[in-house]
Order: sequence, then structure tokens, then C-alpha cells
Amino acid sequence: MSLAQRWADDWPDHPEVGRRLLGLWGEPWRCYHGPQHLAEALAAGDRLGCTRTERLALWFHDAVHRNRPGADERASSELALSWLPAAGWPRAEAAEAARLVALTEHHRPPPGDGPGARVCDADLAVLGAPPQRYRESVAQLRAEQPGVDDARWHRMRLAVVERLLDTHHYATGAGRRLWGAQARINLCDELSVLR
Repeated sequence: MSLAQRWADDWPDHPEVGRRLLGLWGEPWRCYHGPQHLAEALAAGDRLGCTRTERLALWFHDAVHRNRPGADERASSELALSWLPAAGWPRAEAAEAARLVALTEHHRPPPGDGPGARVCDADLAVLGAPPQRYRESVAQLRAEQPGVDDARWHRMRLAVVERLLDTHHYATGAGRRLWGAQARINLCDELSVLR
């Protein structure tokens, strides 16, 4: 199913918001943070039982992407707060979607926050993807950094992988069952290459 159809199935009364979001996700410099990642996050959300509001958050979670970690997540959250009420969404739902988007900055939902856990796990499901897709995602992330030389990229990526191995755990039981073991294998394999 296409992303446009997915949007139309959930929000048939808001085609313009869907078109605008797809326009952002389709920006030409997006190699990883583009339509493939959105489709994979939505599919992961389906497996985790994401609600409509949680799916809405996934649509917005990387809507703004300028390679500014933290600032991009905050801008995407602010975009949800701006666009959704203007398009007729209830303010409470818009605020919840924006809150969930903001959590994807650090992927550390508070204990007991089921919606936050599902959105964060869906965003990082690619860590536990089959090895070929995982390696492809790393190559896509590299392609989004054309101004970074190879030595600096190597240092940046080594720090990311070491941090993920030290701190990342899927926040939902389903996420741990579905992707936890493979994520650790993928990260350890990448670390061995980087070292």
C-alpha cells in the first residue's frame, strides 16, 4: 500500500495535510529520513499496535529534517502543533501527537508511557532489521552527510553505535521480542567493522 493510500485510509477528510507531509518526506536530499523510513516506521507501528494518534505522530516525527539532531525533532513537533489544529484536529490530539514526536529526540519514553514507547520503538525498528537492510540504512545515513569527510563520519558513527549498544533497549515487550536480539547482532557487527 502506498503512503498516500495509508494517509487516505486514516484521514480521508484531510488530503491536503497528507500531500504536504509527503512533500516534506520526499525532499531530494533525504536518503534515509525519507519515504522508505516512514513506511517502515508505520509498518513497525502496526506490529506494535499503534493507535491513530500514534500513527499521526509517526507521520510527523521526521517531517522536518535538516541534519540538526534535536532541533529537527523539536521543529517536527512544532509543525504538528501548527498544522493539525489549523486543519481541524482537536487540540488535545495535536498536542499528544506533538509530545510523541518530541520523544523521538532521545527515544527514552518515561516509564508507563505506552504511546511513547510504541512510537519510539517504531522509529528505531530498523536497528533490528535483517542485516542487509540494516547495512543499507547505515549507507543511507552516510549519504545524508555529504559534507562530512570519511574520517569524521567514522568517528561519529563509532560514537553512535557504542552509545546504542550501551543504552538502547526497546521500550515495549513486543519491540524487544521482534527486534531486540537482531538489533544487538547488527550493532555488534557494525562495531567490529568500525574498529
